[in-house]
Amino acid sequence: MRKRFFLFVLLALTGTLILGGADCESPWTDNAEPSTARDVAPPPLYVAGTVGEHAVLVPGGLMSLQGYGVVIALGLNGSAEVPEHLKKYFSEYLTKQDLGLWSKGMESLPPDRLLRDKDTAVVLLGAVVPPGALAGTTLDLEVADFAQAPTRSLDGGMLMPSELRLAWRGLARPGGPSFIWGRAWGPIFVNPFLDFSDSGDLAKARSGRIIGGGKLVRSRPVKLQLRQPDYQRCRQIESRINEKFSIPGKEKIANALDAYTINLKIPRKWRRDYGRFLRLVLHLPLVVTGADWERNVRELVGHLESPHAEHDELALVLEAAGRHVLPGLKPTYLSKHDSAAFYAARTGLRLGDASAAEVIVRFAQKPASPLQLHAIEELGNHPKLIRAVPILRKGLDEENEMVRLAAYEALLKHQDASRIKRTDVSGEFELDVVKSDRGNVIYATQTGAPRIVLFGSDMVVAKPVFFNASDDLVTITATAADKKLQVFRKIPRSAKTSESFHIDFSVGKLVETLGTRPDPDVAGKVNGLGLTYGQVVRVLYQMCKDQDIEAKFILQPLPQVATMYRDAALEGRPDMPE
Repeated sequence: MRKRFFLFVLLALTGTLILGGADCESPWTDNAEPSTARDVAPPPLYVAGTVGEHAVLVPGGLMSLQGYGVVIALGLNGSAEVPEHLKKYFSEYLTKQDLGLWSKGMESLPPDRLLRDKDTAVVLLGAVVPPGALAGTTLDLEVADFAQAPTRSLDGGMLMPSELRLAWRGLARPGGPSFIWGRAWGPIFVNPFLDFSDSGDLAKARSGRIIGGGKLVRSRPVKLQLRQPDYQRCRQIESRINEKFSIPGKEKIANALDAYTINLKIPRKWRRDYGRFLRLVLHLPLVVTGADWERNVRELVGHLESPHAEHDELALVLEAAGRHVLPGLKPTYLSKHDSAAFYAARTGLRLGDASAAEVIVRFAQKPASPLQLHAIEELGNHPKLIRAVPILRKGLDEENEMVRLAAYEALLKHQDASRIKRTDVSGEFELDVVKSDRGNVIYATQTGAPRIVLFGSDMVVAKPVFFNASDDLVTITATAADKKLQVFRKIPRSAKTSESFHIDFSVGKLVETLGTRPDPDVAGKVNGLGLTYGQVVRVLYQMCKDQDIEAKFILQPLPQVATMYRDAALEGRPDMPE
């Protein structure tokens, strides 16, 4: 591998933590004059008597991280310009990483030469971190070039190892004093729906994402802050959380520091689902004994029957309360109101009541219900529920593509390999081939981890075919009489073509050939063309669009992404892929 792939670019940002917008003044707590107390609205039923009535989670919002990085392997699509405020920093830092040093054998690659090369581009990086995220958490990154150093395209580029630091109000100063929160690297994923022969679309290729390319190097601390200082209440909340979540004799989960603050730790069993743990903490009832609590449980369960109720919130209070709510909750499993039955059963299943599984299974097989996808997801959250596996396998053959995708994700959690064959493609992405008797679907992720999923039995490239990517990246050809598919690519730097591969018409084999790195094996044979994950996804989409592959293409919807550029005022920054 070329030496430039071993370079490390450490980028420092200055900034302070933005706390989530949780208001420390409770709308339900009387902190006004006594004469106004009658005007204070009572808390909602799912808030009354819980931790959330008296405390808020801080920091409760997303934390923004930023960084600067160098993208390489762009051929001639990069930029020879570097923003003035970054030149000195990059030059000094790259020198510290041995670039240009004769004693290290790097005299042929001084920092200035690397930065001036059109094979590279300097970019701005951004990521967001949820409350309670632990060290080692994987992050998706947003990537964009600088308006004053325009890059033609980031497609096919590789971000060299970079650092992420706290961001606050605009672009951070490189080399700033804040400590490192995360590290970032990896291939750029550009919107696969772009047509690179269209100048308007090509401009949007100057931004992209790195799927799962960031990693936290320190945990984000989280704590509860009382709406009103109260030492006794603080101790009560501390005791209740530890009673619910701490293992006797082990380290405490909650630790009250004063009359205002309670530090929280994520229990080991909740580290893969710390978001749900934090929600349960806020929904935790402070008192779970006595006649008043019994009346409260009856009221909570009864309110599930209302079609306008906050069903998820009510269910979380009951779940946080524990197994002693089950006797009063079980009759609601049979409610004539779907939402009441589903959320009651979800609570029961999470509390260990096996009889609740029957209700969730029923909803997972109810196509007309808006709760079907929620039920399938819930079945995936219980990998020990063996009876769910046949239902999920059946879901792979449903007409609704979203049901098929949900069933597939749930089966992954059950580690069921009977219908899913997984191949690792050069450590760059995963290829899953799912046996299904329904129509062909190609599904590609764009968050969490890069993965291509082929739904269908024996998905093949149709022939005759002459496919040429919009930027001449890849050519795929075969006549009606050919027994093999011919595949070759354009080499970015020289614009020459690679050697041709003659492969089976299997779409799975095509994906492997496109994505496998062009590293020679022990016999000196090259087995792949070395496209990035994003480039492979783009080829598949275009082939589906041209009907060279008879399949429906689905790109994973993005969750709400908080942009890191809202304060940066980057004029002309292209929109991110939709």
